Amino acid sequence: MILDRVRFGPAGFPIDAPKERAFGYLREIGLSGMEYQAVRRVPTNEKELKKLGDEARENDIILTLHAPYAINLSAETEEKIRGSINRLLSAAKAAKAMGAGHVTFHPGYYLRRSRDEALRIAISALKELRETMISEGIDVELGPETMGKPSQLGSLDDVLEMAKSVDGVSPTVDFAHLHVREGGIIKSEEDYRSILNKIEKELGDINGLVVHFTEVEATSSGYGERMHHELGSGYGPDFRPLAKIMAENGLKWFVVSESPILERDSVKMKEIYESFLKNK
Repeated sequence: MILDRVRFGPAGFPIDAPKERAFGYLREIGLSGMEYQAVRRVPTNEKELKKLGDEARENDIILTLHAPYAINLSAETEEKIRGSINRLLSAAKAAKAMGAGHVTFHPGYYLRRSRDEALRIAISALKELRETMISEGIDVELGPETMGKPSQLGSLDDVLEMAKSVDGVSPTVDFAHLHVREGGIIKSEEDYRSILNKIEKELGDINGLVVHFTEVEATSSGYGERMHHELGSGYGPDFRPLAKIMAENGLKWFVVSESPILERDSVKMKEIYESFLKNK
């Protein structure tokens, strides 16, 4: 996404305000973005979507959209892949109607395929989808999300390969997922730098990223996501080293809070980030 500055916002409507005044409330508490959750159903009323987008823009709130969970671009049958493409296309249409510039989605599962085969099939599906979007004038960025379970298509390497292979694709980087997918790998500033260096090496730039963040509890095996927790829970990863990197490098990201307390932790993350800006 093209971003004018760092923006923070929740994954979904705020918990401390009614929907009808959500965007004004987010502005009042100093936030400037929101990820619209279409994870169960994609809205289709274009008039209502446009109204929602207009209200967001009036309050300087940028929007992204999270597509349905029921997407698997590497499914075992053509019918299921076709259904996934159609659901992602519907999400892109809704995003365009509301003025959202980025659609986050879960790419799928490896299932009984090799990693390379699953990735090849998903990339082919994305290329087909992008062709349809271009033909229909849908100029919305597609964001395959880094996923938290080792069985899921969505390692950092997976989503970077998708982004390199298909125009109009840029990863949604979920640091909690990256953390638990590999057994709790983010323990320091250098661990964040290693991830960001890889993204920059592969894509050429790390500005404009859509980033998901929360603290996360791993499964009993230590690998994979069990539950999201609020900041300060004692689970990893720690946001402070990432905020320090963002401030020192002037990075322009949209940081989406996936914490259970949504905008409350968005405000905390913004405050942490601003504390590093003051000390530059």
